[in-house]
Amino acid sequence: MSRGITITNYLVNGNPEGISMSYVSNWTGQAIKIPRNAFLDTKNFPELNRPGVYYLIGSKDDNPDEKLIYVGEANHLFDRITTHLRDETKAFFELIIVFSSKDDNMTVSHTKYLETKILSEIFEKSGFTLINRKDGNRISLPAMVRDEMDTYMDNMKILLPTMGLDLFKPVLKEEKQSFMPKAENLILEVGEIKAQAKLISNGMLVLQGSAMKPVATPALAPTYLKIRNDLIEKGYVRQTDKGMLFLQDYEFTSPSQAGAVILGYSVNGRVFWKNSIGKTLKDLEEEKISLSIGKGLN
Repeated sequence: MSRGITITNYLVNGNPEGISMSYVSNWTGQAIKIPRNAFLDTKNFPELNRPGVYYLIGSKDDNPDEKLIYVGEANHLFDRITTHLRDETKAFFELIIVFSSKDDNMTVSHTKYLETKILSEIFEKSGFTLINRKDGNRISLPAMVRDEMDTYMDNMKILLPTMGLDLFKPVLKEEKQSFMPKAENLILEVGEIKAQAKLISNGMLVLQGSAMKPVATPALAPTYLKIRNDLIEKGYVRQTDKGMLFLQDYEFTSPSQAGAVILGYSVNGRVFWKNSIGKTLKDLEEEKISLSIGKGLN
């Protein structure tokens, strides 16, 4: 059974829309979320007067729906980010998220390693367009230090979604799955279209090799149609000799969203997705609820 994690949030001025700091228990790292308009107020924050990595987040002026992100590292975070405030090529950002260390053990070598790792792992499905012009500065670290930084990165991946920034590929772990048995896949099969998926805590992960109907119906909701088009445009789904197939796992927010995008028309995902013996997702949920209630009465 996986262990719980304690995350502490501190609102610097008591304002949830203002500067906030986040911590994971028993971790020397720290995260600071700063609205652009409040950044200069952090000049004397010790958290920003040291090495670290940072994210600049905003949107395109001529297309507010296109979200942009820049990833950087610095020996002195406040000074580096201040230069971005004056940089017209980075005028897009309205939010800053910074990661540094509570102690003095983080160096520029560490931050350069983290920057490169972040850039290599950012997942396009996050919905952000990465505007970095290079992949960071590749640096070699001793194995022990590399492992420490990989652990730092793991904690960063835990904190970022709690701060509204989910950038990285979903990793399907036993503890992330919902009520489904460990090895059980769900199947959606309509005509020649067959897809497999697993439930995860924040939605459904459609698995590599699943099929998608080549053409959507005119009645498909525009939001779902956009997801279909993005999947094809970004190469997650491609035409093969076996039809339109997912070339890698892809996360959807719900079974119904996954079903609609795959089939090209709206469906009730809790009825269309079934396990290997034909039980619908709805049936499996009902069984889980009944079992839970039964245990509670004992």
